[in-house]
Amino acid sequence: MRPHDVLVVGEALMDLRDDGMTIRERVGGSAGNVAVGLARLGRDVVLHTALGQDERGEEIAAYLTDEGVELSGSSFGAVASSVQRAVVRFDGSASRDFRIDWAPSPATGTFDARCVHAGSLAAYVEPGASTVLDLVEQAHGRSLVTFDAKVEPALVTSREAAVRRTDDFVQLAGIVKTSEADLAFLHPDVPALDVLRDWVARGPDLVVLTRGARGATAVTARGIVDVPAVPVLYADEVGGAGDAFMSSLIDTALSWDADVSMRWLRSGAPVVEQVLVRSVRAAALTIARLGAVPPTAAELAVASTGA
Repeated sequence: MRPHDVLVVGEALMDLRDDGMTIRERVGGSAGNVAVGLARLGRDVVLHTALGQDERGEEIAAYLTDEGVELSGSSFGAVASSVQRAVVRFDGSASRDFRIDWAPSPATGTFDARCVHAGSLAAYVEPGASTVLDLVEQAHGRSLVTFDAKVEPALVTSREAAVRRTDDFVQLAGIVKTSEADLAFLHPDVPALDVLRDWVARGPDLVVLTRGARGATAVTARGIVDVPAVPVLYADEVGGAGDAFMSSLIDTALSWDADVSMRWLRSGAPVVEQVLVRSVRAAALTIARLGAVPPTAAELAVASTGA
């Protein structure tokens, strides 16, 4: 049986936005977004998640299926589908609350994947986080493991616990992505580059820091590569840029026949720069249009050629 390109393990949930006049719902969740981004780039992707057998669960599943994402057979097992609610204030700021039921099945099914991706809520919220770590440990050494150190402070028991759990995943991963906001929470008193270098020393071949309007930085054993952001005239408030960045990062690595050895990194800084530039473009395309829909492979190719 031909292996799938990517097995994504993580949350898919319903995002609610309440601005005092209307409440809008859309399917979200970082892992679900990454899976959709990969499918839109042409990847054969399976999502192992935890959905309730309720109306929202059915809506989430229908959206993912329509986007080309296959759900594992054990993804329906939660008591209720998870919800993230944002209440937007008059000044544009927002408060958020979560109703998270994250206890995925320890069995993903008979899926063999070239890459296994995890991160975000799924890696930090118990009881499911321990299950995700077990699944990643099983994939370590057989598949390329990618990890997004994306932390929601309101959902972790403590900063120290989040740091320990991050380190657990980092040492198993070949590629790690994080953001300035995540590092500011995890290691508030340590320069970002020092954290990235420490992570590379723990095992990953490539660690990437997204810096919003200032682009992205990659650290490997060979050195540091910076690329600027792509300016956008409109930034959709839904977001999704980081997840689109992650999807592109995984897709590019697989395009270059990445395996657990990450041999393509031996080509040095020019190749790493190409990877970052493509991912930055994917992020820009995502937030530059209403609904923050990640780009297709064709759209990203056009953007890359400047056509």
